Amino acid sequence: MNMNVLAVDINTMSVYDFLRDGETEKDLLSRANQSRQRDIDSWSAHCKDYPDTKSFKEYLLQAEKKQYKVMDFEEFRKMERDFYINEELKEVTEENFEEMFEILPPLKFCTRANVEMFCMCEMLTGTYTNQYAHNLVTGKFYTKIVDCKDESTWIHNFLN
Repeated sequence: MNMNVLAVDINTMSVYDFLRDGETEKDLLSRANQSRQRDIDSWSAHCKDYPDTKSFKEYLLQAEKKQYKVMDFEEFRKMERDFYINEELKEVTEENFEEMFEILPPLKFCTRANVEMFCMCEMLTGTYTNQYAHNLVTGKFYTKIVDCKDESTWIHNFLN
């Protein structure tokens, strides 16, 4: 198995599989798309058999949206970072900020440039997680996905 070449759903940044020994990149892409089609067929059958089950319709839609691309691991890491880090800063309520602060032990709690911040200790993947912030000057609250190990991605950098 070649762990440097992989098929990735570029809409969710989820890895389907790696290139197998003796397989071409075209074979890998074909295998990924065949898996996508099996998922579509399966969820379509479930939707037909259980037409009132909303979650089956959602799973079918997710399967239909899959779009695989074969890439090397470095390209994947860059695309994955862009996928998570380039999400827009979102304003949230004080209640949401407090709820997230209390739900799990906060990670990297600090104040920088008049912005009180913490990261969620549960990662989305790798070192990417949600960060919550309170701008002490404006009184507004925010969230954004950040790399908890890279302070250049933290919220205070986007508020001033």
